[in-house]
Amino acid sequence: MKNPKIVFLGRYNQSEILSGPEKVAKRIFFEHTKVNSSVFIEYFFDGNKYGVFKKLFGSEKVTEINSSPVLKKGIFSLLKFLFFNKPDVIHIITYERFCITAVLYKFFSGAKIIYNVHGIVAYENSILRDTKTMYIKKDEFAESKFFKYSDVYIFLSDQSIQAAENYYQITESKIRMVPNGIDRDFHKVIQPVKDLKKEFKIVFSGDPVRKEKGFDLIKEVFYELNFPFRLYLLSNQKIHNEDFIIYLKPMDTVKFSEFLSESDIVISAAGYEPFSMTVTEAMSSGAVPVVSQETGMSRYIRENENGFIFNTKNPDELRSILTKIYNDPELHFHISQNAKKIYDQLNWEIVYNDYKNIYTKLFPLK
Repeated sequence: MKNPKIVFLGRYNQSEILSGPEKVAKRIFFEHTKVNSSVFIEYFFDGNKYGVFKKLFGSEKVTEINSSPVLKKGIFSLLKFLFFNKPDVIHIITYERFCITAVLYKFFSGAKIIYNVHGIVAYENSILRDTKTMYIKKDEFAESKFFKYSDVYIFLSDQSIQAAENYYQITESKIRMVPNGIDRDFHKVIQPVKDLKKEFKIVFSGDPVRKEKGFDLIKEVFYELNFPFRLYLLSNQKIHNEDFIIYLKPMDTVKFSEFLSESDIVISAAGYEPFSMTVTEAMSSGAVPVVSQETGMSRYIRENENGFIFNTKNPDELRSILTKIYNDPELHFHISQNAKKIYDQLNWEIVYNDYKNIYTKLFPLK
């Protein structure tokens, strides 16, 4: 195998039931390897399946994408691979503690490090009360080193940058802003003919269990809505018993695109949301986005043209927006059609060009 110019480190999920960071990793690696030989390396994450030996010295081939391998490596196997192959760039494309190996390697090489900031782990650990202290300390150490020694940070939004600055010293010259992309499946779905006075299908973007995602506000507002609707939550935990709530298990890309094509509104009520891929995918499928000011992708919303932005401190504003959409079929249709145009801005081919430009400035692609 030729020495890869770029090594991707992170988590590679072979299924299509993907978290946002997993989807970014999978799609960017796919786009890059269309024309560039590369390699993606992940870790032996499952402690119940893999022992200490695997985590230190293991090496397995997981799959191959466009003739470029996806590998599992233990810590020492990864170091050996890096020293032998001498990559120009190590792209930490999802946050994982094992990627600290890249920082160690950087001390002995001229390699550059790119770090995708999907979220601020220190902040998220502070609000997830079940995180063990040992893991919190490990995360703080790893994340601090990624920010200190990376040559480029890829942020999703200004909101994410502001959150990072609350915890770490950020070098502004290293910041690049790159959005998440949208799969073609969410754009090619057949748009059903909608009865605009029917029961509305409203999708909540975010984990309802996590307080910062704003579900308490949603409940407060939705109790007083005066039109027929169902609220769909994508969650494995059922913690609310209201009649208007329907729980759905996470779906693969194709099923999720079909589901979103039948939805009327997508809501992000988060007080902290670095981007919200669900909202942009729903927009591409024709759903009207209603998002908080703190939602990172809000910079793509043009008020009353392709969606709405609301203040989370004003529940009446959200209630008024939802009622207006339901009561004005022409407005609903107009915004739905404009929302779908987000795909032309954020499909993966276009988003990858932003990554390609970052790579090119660090070293000349061949």
